[in-house]
Amino acid sequence: MTALEHDIQETRAHLGETVDALAAMADAGKKRAGIVALIGVAAVAALVLWRRLS
Repeated sequence: MTALEHDIQETRAHLGETVDALAAMADAGKKRAGIVALIGVAAVAALVLWRRLS
């Protein structure tokens, strides 16, 4: 394996790790956004119920 081929292999490995890390961050962001949306919906529902019962 030449030095260039070795560098290409290292770059591919590094890019693969970077893509995996970015995918994990995106997945965590989706979960967090889902939780925030659920809390928002619950807050609106509570406000509507409170206004109707008042």
